[in-house]
Amino acid sequence: MRRIMAAVTTAVALSASTLIAAPTAQAAEVNLRSFAWSAEKDGKIHVVYEHWDRNSLPSDVTVQVRAKGDDAVLATLGLHDTGRCTTASDCEEQQFWTDPVELPALGVYTVDLLVRAGTAGELIDRDNGELNYGLDPRLTVSADRQWVSYDHRVVTMDGTLVARDPNTHEVKPFEGAGVYARYKAQDFVTTTADKAGRFSMPFDFNGYETGARIDLWFQENNASFPVTVREQPLKLAVDTPARSVTAPYGSDVPARGKVTRTADDGTEKPAGGVGVVVDGRHITSTKADGTFSGAFPATRNGAMRLELGQEPWFEKAASPYDFQVRTAAMSTFSAVEAEVDKYRKVTFSGRLGVTSGSYPAGTTGRVSIDHSPDGQNWSSAGQFTATYGAAFKQTAPLKGSVGSYWRLRLLGPTGVESRVHKLGRQYTEIDSDDVTPEGVRKGTKLTAKGKLIQKSGSTWKAYAGQKVRVYFKAATRGAVWKELGSAKTLTNGTFSKQFTAQQDGTWQMRYVDTMKTHYASSGREDYVDVR
Repeated sequence: MRRIMAAVTTAVALSASTLIAAPTAQAAEVNLRSFAWSAEKDGKIHVVYEHWDRNSLPSDVTVQVRAKGDDAVLATLGLHDTGRCTTASDCEEQQFWTDPVELPALGVYTVDLLVRAGTAGELIDRDNGELNYGLDPRLTVSADRQWVSYDHRVVTMDGTLVARDPNTHEVKPFEGAGVYARYKAQDFVTTTADKAGRFSMPFDFNGYETGARIDLWFQENNASFPVTVREQPLKLAVDTPARSVTAPYGSDVPARGKVTRTADDGTEKPAGGVGVVVDGRHITSTKADGTFSGAFPATRNGAMRLELGQEPWFEKAASPYDFQVRTAAMSTFSAVEAEVDKYRKVTFSGRLGVTSGSYPAGTTGRVSIDHSPDGQNWSSAGQFTATYGAAFKQTAPLKGSVGSYWRLRLLGPTGVESRVHKLGRQYTEIDSDDVTPEGVRKGTKLTAKGKLIQKSGSTWKAYAGQKVRVYFKAATRGAVWKELGSAKTLTNGTFSKQFTAQQDGTWQMRYVDTMKTHYASSGREDYVDVR
């Protein structure tokens, strides 16, 4: 136990073989592998040293004791019986005691280790260990409870630590002494006694613990408290599905309900974070209010079961919910329309339903928006969830092109597809656009000009007779785009429009009044400085 306590309070050390000697006037500070602690023997307090450094011998070591935070040395001690080992390897792991220590008062002091004191190679390891200067310590501990639950997850240990003052033999609070504790595997935690010798340590549990216990100790004093997990019973209430379900093959059937628990005070309260399982597959977890909403795939006929997963803090659910599934109805798409707008946005609308039969309200299916450049090789351009019997409208993440193929496909084993739609428009572009002259005075005439072209096959051609709008955004905070005028393209696709310069800002020409056969386009943003 002493070895464990000393190891806990000792910093990770460097090998002494790496240390560099310093002049006697200024010892080199190091972290030794060797460490020291205090122990009581025959009514006296001693320092115990355990040797681990291969670059020195125990006979090279001197112990100094200081008050914490004070450089004044209160005691300097040598080690006894150091002659029993003559090489560093012989001395490894061996322990050596000092003479009894005499200090001003009961308390916790710090121990420094000096190696080859008074020589040019003097080394010092400050705060190597702690010295508990007190006799017959007594540790008293109590727990606020020895069980944990969903409602009470923390066990708090309160205690006192006292000892006899080695000088006056009065029993006093052992202020600053470290009390160690262990729970959950092998991790140590520590706290210190206050001026009154009191301490408090909270321990947080997660509900997975079995055979848990909290152990506390100080030197030879120890206390142990087993802690049990009180599992609370759960109650499952299912709103849907019904006991008998008919659903389209491959559809997602909704499952909704609520889970409650019997709290420590005997009342019924929501149970959050509980997994919901259908047919052995986790579909969702309960919210903080105990409700759940998920879905399961209707891919087979016969008996199915909705039950709760095994979670910490709770007993296994009392009664699972059994129901029958019949996958008689076949899915189908109806009233499906598709279009691509002037901004290349592809949108589908329609309904997902069944060819015959019925389905539970809220039944859904995952739908893929498929795209193909040639009508033969298909890939998914995005997915969405459609509710059976309800109209949907969904935009594809992929932009439209000159001409490509689109369809809807119900995911899963059904193989249901919508009819194929060929969508596309011709590209347009505003070319050679410019606002001139640059850097003009207020009131000067400006000309916005450019050329509108359209792509036909692999070549670009003039696009005549089209309206091009001219927009302006002032160079002021919060300014927005405003339309100032428009021009019509000539036979060669060119256009121009004059304006009067009023203020600094950005200009842009846009073709937005498109035919259904063409895409819109915008020119570059052109900043003009008005002086």
